[in-house]
Amino acid sequence: MAVTSQSPLVEAFESMRRGALYLIIAWLLIGLGLMSVIAGSLTSLTLGFHGGKVLLVGSLVAMAIVLIVGVIIALIGLWGNFIPGAKRLAEVRPEFATSATLIRVGLFYGLIVMLIGALLVFILIGIPIIIVGFILLILGYIGLIILSFKLNETEKNALYLAAGILFIISIFVGLAGFIAWILLYIALGESAKKAKQAPPTPAPTPSTVIPPV
Repeated sequence: MAVTSQSPLVEAFESMRRGALYLIIAWLLIGLGLMSVIAGSLTSLTLGFHGGKVLLVGSLVAMAIVLIVGVIIALIGLWGNFIPGAKRLAEVRPEFATSATLIRVGLFYGLIVMLIGALLVFILIGIPIIIVGFILLILGYIGLIILSFKLNETEKNALYLAAGILFIISIFVGLAGFIAWILLYIALGESAKKAKQAPPTPAPTPSTVIPPV
């Protein structure tokens, strides 16, 4: 049974889609970590100083573990799937080169810098490192916004437009980013399916050479 290789466009969409799934999972974990801190803080207020202090410390430890796992999953999704997919898309469609570069530099390295800053937050150097990481993340989100809007133009799918708008909002309201990744995941799946159904480009017909008489 012969195995047919996928087109570069299908590979790009499916790779980015897998990466988006990793980012959705990472968002869920990070959200759970933050919720555990909020719940622990509220409960500690009702238990008093001694009992509440133990609970608060426990929730902070749990948050740190969940956040680290979430960031690791996000980095795996970005470096292993989404960034290679965006790069592949830029090779097929050069107009996506700028967004692919911004996503690689901003999101991936921004997450790494913020993770380093979070680990060093107890000393003064951690705070400026986090600020640098945040600036890089904004650049990455600009890349995601450009990517989403351009995909809306080329794929004629309003989900990309909605995702791009939500990525803009997520710079100020983080929860919007979670919804944006879900929409992007769905839209990329539809684009991959559409690309698979597209007829292959016909090979050029060689010109017929008439032998001399």
